[in-house]
Amino acid sequence: MADPGLHRDKRQRAVTGIQMDESMLKKCDAALKTVTRRQSAVAFSEPVNWRALNLPDYPKIVKQPMDLGTVQDNLTNHRYAFLEEFANDIRLVWKNAMLFNAPDSAYFKNAKQLCEVAEKKMGELEQEGIGTLPPLDPPVRCELVLSEIMRHPMCEWFIQPVDVEGLGLTDYRSVVDRSMDLTTVQRQLKADRYTTVESFAADVKLTFDNCIKYNGANSMFGVVAALVSQAFERKCTTYISLGAQHPPRTGQPVPDREGWPSFSQKKKFYDACTKLSLVDLNHIVKLVHKSCSGALQHNGDKEVELDVDNLDMETFKKVFNYAKQQIQKLEPAS
Repeated sequence: MADPGLHRDKRQRAVTGIQMDESMLKKCDAALKTVTRRQSAVAFSEPVNWRALNLPDYPKIVKQPMDLGTVQDNLTNHRYAFLEEFANDIRLVWKNAMLFNAPDSAYFKNAKQLCEVAEKKMGELEQEGIGTLPPLDPPVRCELVLSEIMRHPMCEWFIQPVDVEGLGLTDYRSVVDRSMDLTTVQRQLKADRYTTVESFAADVKLTFDNCIKYNGANSMFGVVAALVSQAFERKCTTYISLGAQHPPRTGQPVPDREGWPSFSQKKKFYDACTKLSLVDLNHIVKLVHKSCSGALQHNGDKEVELDVDNLDMETFKKVFNYAKQQIQKLEPAS
């Protein structure tokens, strides 16, 4: 029997993601230009002219050509209904480059670097758009994250179980302790077999970790797995952990109160939390539980939501300082 912590409300409908309204479209346009203005992006600005470049194998390997110029044209002509559609076309550009070119080539390295730049912008756009989603219970938020990750172009190799026999991977089971794939995760999620968000996230991460472990971090598959895994971690933080506490943009923010965190302070705390891992966010919940438990809302036995508006100043300073300390650990030393 599933734990109530991840038990779904049958009345809730699955949502399709952050919509591409006019405001979001302008932000996407600015984000895309941040990428295309880089010198290394020139090679990805137009369709690959494989005939002129004498690359006869290109159409055999790359089945869905994409380039940044086409993405810009699609965006300008309102062809994207959702943020994730825009993001996935950009990701397709990098996937194609890494699929066709060797990991030690300039094209592969530039694609990886540009992908990291683009994903940072996508994270910012997701933070902007998360408040437009309706309130959702934890399983639906998990389903949204999983469905978006499964549509990620680089997830092609992680949807189904690894065909060990068909691919002749005789040593796979001696290297990988427990196999996992996203279809299996999806099936278990729909069957309410995950009792916590953490157990769901762990199985998704296992899918990518297995790939890196077997193929090596510097292989094409290893690089791709790491990039998708990072995108998943970010979505977990934004859609699940923060989405649970982020109110829809329908009302006014709580007015500033003397002796309580201001709106500006709470906004900085929220921005800091988007950079934290699930482990760090869970530690913040534990800190709040010790000194300001009234700011926690319990949904079942496991799921807990943090109401930042009800944090007293002492507790707020404590958790905000913790968040900043964890972020500093992640920043490279200068």
